Amino acid sequence: MSSIIALIPVLIFFVFWIFVIWFLLTLVKSSNERNMLLREISRKLDGLQNNNNIN
Repeated sequence: MSSIIALIPVLIFFVFWIFVIWFLLTLVKSSNERNMLLREISRKLDGLQNNNNIN
């Protein structure tokens, strides 16, 4: 029984680091998606600006 109780801090430690890694991966993924969206918007705005300069 005491060995199971002794494993609880180790399990909490691993769960904490798994959560941190998951959070960082989610943050990086959302940042990449946001950057792709902003890049697409920028391209479309550049296209509109170029069309206005031609006319």
